[in-house]
Amino acid sequence: MADHSGCCGGRHDKGPKKRGRDEAAISPAGSISATIVDYAQRVRHRVNDDLLERHARELHARSSYDCWNGLSDRDQELWRHMARLDLTTR
Repeated sequence: MADHSGCCGGRHDKGPKKRGRDEAAISPAGSISATIVDYAQRVRHRVNDDLLERHARELHARSSYDCWNGLSDRDQELWRHMARLDLTTR
């Protein structure tokens, strides 16, 4: 557990393993998951990773009171997907 007193004052349980940079947070098991993973691969050269992460956190902050650090890897990846769509369809 990590102490997030600087962001929300709570403690969050994170999953037991951290994924690598090339490992997808969402496995392409279903059609929606496959679409998210495929789109991420297709546009990764067009979107800077730092910009993507900042925009995903910004979108999340506008829509939720939950702490980013308390989200699961899947939930964070869904926010990154929405940020990817936003950044590549402007």
